[in-house]
Amino acid sequence: MNYKRLFIIQFIFLVLISIISFVWANNFNGHSSFIIIWTFSIFLNLIFIKRFALPQAKLMEKLKAYSLDENPSWSEVEATLSKKDRMILKERIKFEEENRKYKDLLNSMEEPICIFSPNFEVLYANKSFLELFKLETKSFPIPLIQVSRNLQFQSFLESAFKDHQNSKLNNFTFNQIQDVNKRFFDIKIFDLTNKIDYLCLFVDITDRKLTDQIREDFVSNFSHEVRTPLTILSGQIQNLKLMLQKESTFEDQYANSFSKIDLNSKRLTNLLSDLLQLTSVENKKEINKEEIQIEDMIPLLVLEIKQKYSQKNFNFAYEFKQNSFYVDYYLFEQALINLIDNAFKYGKEAGKITINTFSDEKWNHIVISDDGIGIPDELQHRIFERFFRVDASRSSHVEGTGLGLSIVKHIVQKHDGRIKVASVKGQGTSFDLSFPKS
Repeated sequence: MNYKRLFIIQFIFLVLISIISFVWANNFNGHSSFIIIWTFSIFLNLIFIKRFALPQAKLMEKLKAYSLDENPSWSEVEATLSKKDRMILKERIKFEEENRKYKDLLNSMEEPICIFSPNFEVLYANKSFLELFKLETKSFPIPLIQVSRNLQFQSFLESAFKDHQNSKLNNFTFNQIQDVNKRFFDIKIFDLTNKIDYLCLFVDITDRKLTDQIREDFVSNFSHEVRTPLTILSGQIQNLKLMLQKESTFEDQYANSFSKIDLNSKRLTNLLSDLLQLTSVENKKEINKEEIQIEDMIPLLVLEIKQKYSQKNFNFAYEFKQNSFYVDYYLFEQALINLIDNAFKYGKEAGKITINTFSDEKWNHIVISDDGIGIPDELQHRIFERFFRVDASRSSHVEGTGLGLSIVKHIVQKHDGRIKVASVKGQGTSFDLSFPKS
């Protein structure tokens, strides 16, 4: 029915009611009844408009948007709806084509990828993921329990869902039964745009892990094998020096040569010791954390290192705002020894070394600073590399192997901590070590 006809019917209805009400009021002198009937009629009219007229008018407005005539026939309405269906179908085909491209892209990737829901269901997975977990079915969703029952993996996912943030799990491996090849993965979780589902990416680091293991084994075995002959060589040099002291002529002639041999054998021994220490830190799977008191520990370390540099006179300043640290005592001690030793090596004569501790919401900090030669800005990003020396020309004059800061970095990483360096050339260096509070 045309919505204009509805308005005509509505107008006729109001006229009839008005006439009937007026006649009623004149014959029975009921002016109040006239008002009641008229009000009731208006109420019925409003209901009529809302129920029939307005929906028809809105429908016509929508149809006019498709350039229909003012009085369209049902065939024109059907044509418009068919046009709309074709548009929806076209968009659907386009969406399915885009979806297929994304699926082909994910399936072409070697890294296993899947999309998880907070209900621990796999909503989608690429071909590599299905092969990794030997899943033959491709019907989704798949409950997580059918994928893996590894508790560490499940706890990692649960933590990511709970925190609603991107997360990463390094050097993860499934049990030998589920993964016969014993592969290692860095697992990353990303929060998708809908803030509900999560994308999980498995980066295979097996080759890198094996390479690191081979390197660590080589360094460890090589250091052990070379250290024994070096010890024997050093002992024999000492014996020869004692024998030559009895012959003054030979002592004057060969003293300089034996001193060089002795010095370089000690440098090589120190290098092997640092390599063994670095390998030991890297191979350490678990650390034994305990609560230690900085105020009791640091002065003893400083006194021990100071004896090594008795020719230098340093001023020390301590400020312990945070006295308690929850760390592995042995590893923490080694990190402090290396940093304090560096402050002695590269500090100015009669310089100042400060050691401060403080805490914030998540971290306990210890800062070791000196006013020595400093580190140029362009080299600060390399100081934690193995064997890197800031000033190569000083390498022969300053004792060291270039492994100290690398050892410190690995020790801090074993504690899930952070290390920062702040330095200005010629004005000193400051190292900030941050350790978790618990």
